[in-house]
Amino acid sequence: MLDRMKESSGSILGFRFDGKLSEIDYTTILIPDLERAMSENRNVRLLFKIEGFRSWRPGEAWDDFRQWPGIERVDRIAIVGGERWREWMNHMPGLFVGFNGIDVRYFPENRLRDAWGWLREGLLVPPQAA
Repeated sequence: MLDRMKESSGSILGFRFDGKLSEIDYTTILIPDLERAMSENRNVRLLFKIEGFRSWRPGEAWDDFRQWPGIERVDRIAIVGGERWREWMNHMPGLFVGFNGIDVRYFPENRLRDAWGWLREGLLVPPQAA
């Protein structure tokens, strides 16, 4: 299951998911949201917040995402999860192989705010209307 997070805005998109990216999540939520953001922004940054993680079951949609033609316009991915997720990342570093040129970083659950901050680093903030 995949849900877009309310903190998403502009070129920064956050998604909450359970560790399995289904084909329906991929085709009806992830890719359409990315394409909308890319129509208005040069690059996009992503946050994946893994909740209720028990094991990694990436499925074919994860492989499709890694090979998606628009992936070259993603420059940062923040992964936020609990200790079990961190253990899995340490045992399966190949989960994020194929994201060439993308800075991928892990943040523990209690550092969600830091993950959002890291994604916002270096972005130009449009001037406030007077």
